[in-house]
Amino acid sequence: MIRFVLTLSIAMILNACGTMAPPKPDPLLVNQIDSYFSKAKNMTYKASGPFSKPIPYKIGQYVVVGMTSPTERSVSKTSIVGKEQGGWILETHSLTQTAENISQMLIVGLENVTATGSLDDIDIIWLKMKNNDQPVQKIDGVMLSVMERFIQSSLMDIVVRIQTDPTAGGTVKVIAGTFKGTTKTRGEVSFLGKKYTSDSWMHTAVPINGMVKSITKKEDQTIELLEFGLKGAKRSF
Repeated sequence: MIRFVLTLSIAMILNACGTMAPPKPDPLLVNQIDSYFSKAKNMTYKASGPFSKPIPYKIGQYVVVGMTSPTERSVSKTSIVGKEQGGWILETHSLTQTAENISQMLIVGLENVTATGSLDDIDIIWLKMKNNDQPVQKIDGVMLSVMERFIQSSLMDIVVRIQTDPTAGGTVKVIAGTFKGTTKTRGEVSFLGKKYTSDSWMHTAVPINGMVKSITKKEDQTIELLEFGLKGAKRSF
């Protein structure tokens, strides 16, 4: 049974914690988002057995996903950019039509999530956020203890409950390339009091979370892999 969604969900959590974006779309951001979706790769990744968990975390790994809904498209890049105090520094760079946000979080206990699906042992050491052109804001200590309660509560809500055993997902083609021999799962995700049922296709070649594609039917939202790498990701600040 596959249980891990933390790295996919960090962008949603940080956006919920961030400031409200101006309602009018920024043409520059829209063009950046469109450029990600227009760069289809010709790579083909062979089947290498059923997917059970992501490959071991390493500094430099990254995934870029595109989210498409009936009203807009957005892009989110999640990278492993460092290791401190026995935890991993995850950086999330999100692009919406109205805002660009970069956040970093030092999290201890990610390996436990991939192994057990339990978020009880997650410990957030510090959080850094950079919204649009604003200076970097670091939150730790007493300030983090206040915000951490919200973040921890949200993380505990984002636990996928697999409704069916993983099955063969066949070949899936996305912007990042063609992936043969994927593993398909169906799960229920709770986020901020709402429940969503999604089908996801996973592949062993993809780092951090293994996700190639995910479809949330009720919300008519599709998340697809745009790009990924096993090395090269660096801190933005």
